[in-house]
Amino acid sequence: MKPLKRLERYLSAIFTLGRIKGLAKDAQRGVEQIAPRVDHLENRAAQIERDLGAMQTSLDARQSHLEDADGRMHRLFEWTHRHENLAEELVADYRRESTILKRTGQSDSALLSRMFSDLSRRLDAAPKGQGAPKSAAPKTALPSTDGFDLFKDSFYHRLENQFRGAPEEIARRLKVYLPDVEAAWLRTGKLPAMDIGCGRGEWLGLLETHGIAGFGIDTNAVQIEEAKEAGLDVRLGDALQGLADQDDNSLSVITAHHLIEHLPFDAVAWITREAGRVLAPGGLLLFETPNTRNVLVGATTFHTDPTHLKPMPEQVMGVLFETAGFDPVDIRGLNPHERFNEFLGKPDFNDELAFLMFGPQDLAILGTKPKDA
Repeated sequence: MKPLKRLERYLSAIFTLGRIKGLAKDAQRGVEQIAPRVDHLENRAAQIERDLGAMQTSLDARQSHLEDADGRMHRLFEWTHRHENLAEELVADYRRESTILKRTGQSDSALLSRMFSDLSRRLDAAPKGQGAPKSAAPKTALPSTDGFDLFKDSFYHRLENQFRGAPEEIARRLKVYLPDVEAAWLRTGKLPAMDIGCGRGEWLGLLETHGIAGFGIDTNAVQIEEAKEAGLDVRLGDALQGLADQDDNSLSVITAHHLIEHLPFDAVAWITREAGRVLAPGGLLLFETPNTRNVLVGATTFHTDPTHLKPMPEQVMGVLFETAGFDPVDIRGLNPHERFNEFLGKPDFNDELAFLMFGPQDLAILGTKPKDA
């Protein structure tokens, strides 16, 4: 190749290389200018992806809520369908019984209370597919060990023996209830009686000597063994569950002597309502509890028993019995202090003060299940 021609080619290559370098620099500047925009777009894409993920999570949650709401609506529909017959039965019962009450001139307030109590009890177990159920007893005891339970039973047995009085003395005081109990026993065709929290069995023994069949239930194994040794029909178990296991209209009398102050109010209310199912028409529900209107009881002897939870005053118990449909309801103050008459007769001692300090130490609440119930 001629030197001139070769020189031209070198110059052309140099010129082309210069143009390529210039283009490369321009491209580099372009890349540097566009890089922030690319980063921004990448960040924006990542944010959009996160937003879409959050939206999907929200949609999933909404779908779950909708499915849950649909399930609740379905259960509500089934519940309503199940209770149509129950509602029709209650309306028919009310119309029939209110007609009887109008004929006899009685008030229908007790009827309404009984129907409300019965309806509330039915609704408790209706979701389980039961019609007029035996209720499940509420739980009232904390878990414990067999050894510690036996220790507590032995302690309470000793406490009662030392401070409550001898069985003979207890039986003597309980005789005051015999006329009411015998009347209810006869009204109901001599059905058996049930003593809830029967303890040593003083009351059951008294009933037995008067020809009234009865059985008791208690959680205290030591006292149950003592009652069994006396030949009484007693069972070891939860008193509330024992009541729940009884058939409708199967008992003449249900008693609970000095039990309700050991229980939460919900348990006392449950027993009262459940008794309305278990008692036969004309049957009697009887509670005895410390009368804390007596100042000495409220300030001292009530607290001698560490298992006492709270007083059950007559105002509360009266309304509770009425709410459960018992009619009539009779509340009595019993067992005044041995010095009551002494201070009542003192001319320089106020009678009201004597009553507050030395008056009735026990409170009895008696409710009758109406014959037309």
